[in-house]
Amino acid sequence: MIKLRTEAMAVRCAGTFKLLSKVFEIFFSLMVGFGMWVDAHGHLADTRWDGQQERIIAEARAKGIHFFMQGGVGPEDWDRQRALWREHSDNIGLCFGLHPYWVIDHDEDQCEEALDMLAGALPEAMGLGEMGLDFRPHIMKDSQERQISVFEQQLELAGISGKPMVLHLVQAHQQSLKIMDIWGLPTQRGLVHSFNGSWGKAQDFIKRGLFLSVGGPVCRPENQKLHQAVKELPLEWLLIESDSPDQGGPMYKGQLNPPESIWEVARTIGELKSLDPTEILDITTANFRRLFKL
Repeated sequence: MIKLRTEAMAVRCAGTFKLLSKVFEIFFSLMVGFGMWVDAHGHLADTRWDGQQERIIAEARAKGIHFFMQGGVGPEDWDRQRALWREHSDNIGLCFGLHPYWVIDHDEDQCEEALDMLAGALPEAMGLGEMGLDFRPHIMKDSQERQISVFEQQLELAGISGKPMVLHLVQAHQQSLKIMDIWGLPTQRGLVHSFNGSWGKAQDFIKRGLFLSVGGPVCRPENQKLHQAVKELPLEWLLIESDSPDQGGPMYKGQLNPPESIWEVARTIGELKSLDPTEILDITTANFRRLFKL
């Protein structure tokens, strides 16, 4: 099944990916240096934002943030992303994948059907994800083997398509490294979304060519482990994200987290790196372009 799935997808991906890459190359060539920055990961198609997307995108653009890379959850979310992209095609990056949460809530047959859908949908997308493992006991339930199987099959899709991965890895560090080493990573590698670990874990990902995307948790004064990791992290491996509408920093406690919150992230990282927030935004936008070859 996976062989047929990936062969069919490879044919479809080639022409579509070249066209999309050219469109975004033109757009991003105008961005850096003009205060037009990137939120490397969020969920503006989340139903909690229904009816508010026009406003939150406008508010972010007013603060210089002009591009919003999405994170995929499952087929229903992909459809909402498409609808959002039709309204804001210059500002939205599509990303399709099967999130561990979606896998947890669906059985093996449903996951197989969704993987077939994913193979057909990937030519439209810039990235593949969210994908990965979430082994927190209260979330995982009885899904460990199913999560591993779907993760492995998405790694194979990433290798065939060449799409950068967007990884969701929680309490599964050693297991995820082992699986990625066995299956291999796509040429374009990818990013670890919402990185919130130690410098040692950061090094494990960097050695495998993965960017680290840091969000609201870095803004918490007590998060010294992540602060130390960010201090040590070479700037060429850094991205910043909102994970909107979740994971806001202290400024957004008790409310939906908007994409403009990456300013708070950039300020905090700037303090840790002794750089101006705009320098952090410039560097991370350039890194995003490098990862997605834009």
